[in-house]
Amino acid sequence: MSDLFMDPTMQGLQYALNSLSTRQQVIANNIANAQTPGYTAQDVSFQSQLASILNGDVSASATDSGAVVDSPDVTTRQDGNSVGMESQMSKMSETNLLYNALTQLTSDRMSILKTAITG
Repeated sequence: MSDLFMDPTMQGLQYALNSLSTRQQVIANNIANAQTPGYTAQDVSFQSQLASILNGDVSASATDSGAVVDSPDVTTRQDGNSVGMESQMSKMSETNLLYNALTQLTSDRMSILKTAITG
């Protein structure tokens, strides 16, 4: 029964949702620090791990979220800050769209499984 819910697709969905949630938090932190001298913008790197999960790599963990990495948006300003507000807002919108789409996909998949189980 656990294989029914832990196939590569479900593991990938779980990992992607966890990583996108982490990415939303990181972007919010970047926005909050947009005026902090010396602050370096960050992002979440998760695409290669997600690809491994979707390819059936059983050693890849779907429960973790992506790695937080430095990701300067703009050339560092004179105060040392590298947050670009336009870039951060764009990333936040993209992340929200992806998260909502994957949430809907997960819900649809669960509905299909429920129908298959209950008839």
